Amino acid sequence: MSSKPGNVIGIDLGGTRIKAGLVGAQGEIHLMENYLTCLELGEKKVLKRIAKIIKQLIIISNKNWIEPKMVGLGAPGVIDREKGIVHHSPNFPGWKEVPLARFITEEVGLPVYVDKDANVVTYGEKWVGAGQDLRNFISLTLGTGVGSGLILNGRPWYGSQGSGPEFGHITLEPRGERCGCGNRGCLETLASATYLIKKAQRGLAKKIPTQLSKGVSNSSNPLSAKILFETAQKGDPFCISLFADLGRYLGIALANIVHTLNIEGVVLGGGVSNAYTIFLPYLEKEFKKRLTMSSAESVSIRISFLGEKSGVLGAAKMAMDRNKR
Repeated sequence: MSSKPGNVIGIDLGGTRIKAGLVGAQGEIHLMENYLTCLELGEKKVLKRIAKIIKQLIIISNKNWIEPKMVGLGAPGVIDREKGIVHHSPNFPGWKEVPLARFITEEVGLPVYVDKDANVVTYGEKWVGAGQDLRNFISLTLGTGVGSGLILNGRPWYGSQGSGPEFGHITLEPRGERCGCGNRGCLETLASATYLIKKAQRGLAKKIPTQLSKGVSNSSNPLSAKILFETAQKGDPFCISLFADLGRYLGIALANIVHTLNIEGVVLGGGVSNAYTIFLPYLEKEFKKRLTMSSAESVSIRISFLGEKSGVLGAAKMAMDRNKR
């Protein structure tokens, strides 16, 4: 079997799905799988589920003469990277002081390196994604929540507490909606799939005219950001307004960040970023309007082309780098 250190299992643990893959030293993905997270099962069963997924990948890898040497795992919440502990996670109810690295290592028999999910996405974008040529940029992952990572001088920035930035919890509306973190009016309440769907549901309850079928709210065909995007593409004014508002708030947030850090680029990823054809013009207009002390033209706003692979690739790269220490 191959013993190259680049053969790493990368895991991107999300609120809705677990993405897992076997990654080579140059960023090639040998295989990749996608599973439901099933948060409703509770912490212990989700941990067992992650371990089972990794074991399945090990079996498949070994059959193909590719032996994984370690696991890199991106998880949501406040993370102790060195100890591999999830202190708490707003979008993972009940997760408190979870010894993620230790549990998975004991279950699968491989060294496990843990980092915040948004940090590993940023790793992926810098390694083989839209940020390869940028030395100073942020990435925002617009999914169940709004994750963020920061590259400064070509390296991931973790700050004094070792967890990196939380741009998703910048306050934009002090009297706004309650966020899962406990605050009000966070960017996450204005630019994530979770809150986009909530706003759509409130609009349907108020009988706002829209092409959205009443049937999308039932359990067999629930409302999703994808459905909202598809309806917006058909010219539905209500759905377009949802993405327009999202774009404007992103523009305000990005102007604040650029004013603070003077970065050269922004990479937008996550499921909601697929709707960029709708929201990006509103984002760019608001960004230029708000960015009064810098040139908007000097900041490159990009959409990730790695898609759902960015977290898996970044988790693997993070593990490779930390294993070299």
